[in-house]
Amino acid sequence: MDTFWYALLAVLFLAYFALGGLDIGVGLLLPVHPYPTRRAALNALGPFFLGNEVWIIGAAGALLAAFPRAESALFHAAYPLVIAIVAGLVGINAGVQLRSRPAGTGARAAFDGLIAVSATVLAFGWGALLGNLLTGLPLGAGPVVLTGWFPAVTGLALVAVAAAHGAAFLSWRLPDGELRGRAARLGSRLAPVAAVAVAAAIALGFADAGVRRAVGHPAVAVALAGAAVVLLVAAGFAVRAGRPQLAVVASGLAMALPVVVVGLAVFPNVLVSTGPEPSLTIAAGAADVTTLRLLSWVAAPLVPLLLALQVFNWRLFRAGRPGVRYW
Repeated sequence: MDTFWYALLAVLFLAYFALGGLDIGVGLLLPVHPYPTRRAALNALGPFFLGNEVWIIGAAGALLAAFPRAESALFHAAYPLVIAIVAGLVGINAGVQLRSRPAGTGARAAFDGLIAVSATVLAFGWGALLGNLLTGLPLGAGPVVLTGWFPAVTGLALVAVAAAHGAAFLSWRLPDGELRGRAARLGSRLAPVAAVAVAAAIALGFADAGVRRAVGHPAVAVALAGAAVVLLVAAGFAVRAGRPQLAVVASGLAMALPVVVVGLAVFPNVLVSTGPEPSLTIAAGAADVTTLRLLSWVAAPLVPLLLALQVFNWRLFRAGRPGVRYW
C-alpha cells in the first residue's frame, strides 16, 4: 500500500512539473517580451493556468496525508527551500491574477516583475530541492539550503528547462505573426542550452561523492537524465521544424523526468540521510496501513477525475481564441 501511494505521489508531482512547468516557464520569459505584448503571453496560458496549479495542491495533500513522517523530516531538513517554493507559488498566482487590475503601466510592470521573480524562485527551488534529495539531507540535524554545489547546478538546470518549456508553449499558443516567430526563435535557442545544463548536472553528479553515496540505482538515474537531454534536443528541432505541439510534449517530459530520476534513484528510501538519524524508507515514512487504505478509498479516485478534466480542458481550448482576455 505504501508503494502504491509512493507511485501515486510521483504521478501528482509529474503532472505538476509538466503542466505547472508551463506556468513557471511563461512567467520566467515574461520580461523578454516588450511590455505591450506581455498580456498576449499570459492570455496564451490563461485557460490552463489554474488547472496546472491544481496538481501541486494534490501532491502536497498526498505528501502530508500519506507520508506524514517523510513530510515532517523533509520540512525540518530543508525548510528554507520549502518556504522559498511556497513563496514562489503564492507570488506567481497573485501576480498573474492581479496584474490586470490596476490601470497604471507602472503597477502592471511591477506585477510582471513579481511573476518573473516568483517563477525563477520556483524553478530554482524545485531543482535545488531535487538535487538535495539526490545528495541526501541531514536528517536529525539543522536545516540546510544547499547540500553542496550539485543542488545549485540542478536548480539552474531546471530554470533552463522551464524556460525552454515555456518558449515551446508560446511558439504554439501565441497568435500568428511576430509574437509567435519571436517565441519560436527563443525556443530553438533555449532548448539546446537546457540540454547542456542537464548534461552538466549529470556530469557533476558523477563527480559528487554525496550523490554516489545516496543514489542506489545509478544506471537508472543516468539513463533517465540522459533521456531528458535527448528530449530537449528534440524539442529544439521540433520548434525549428514548425512542430510546436511536439516540442511542448518533449520539453514537458524533460521537465517531469527529474521527479522520476529522484524517485527511482533513492528507492526504496524516500529520504536519504547524511545526519544522525537513519535514512527514511518508504514504509517508515508512510502513514499506517489503515490510514492509507482510507485514503485510497477517498482520494485515489480523484486522480483519474483530475486527469479527465485536464484532458477535457486541453481539448476544449486546443485552438486559441484571439482577442479573449483571461488576465
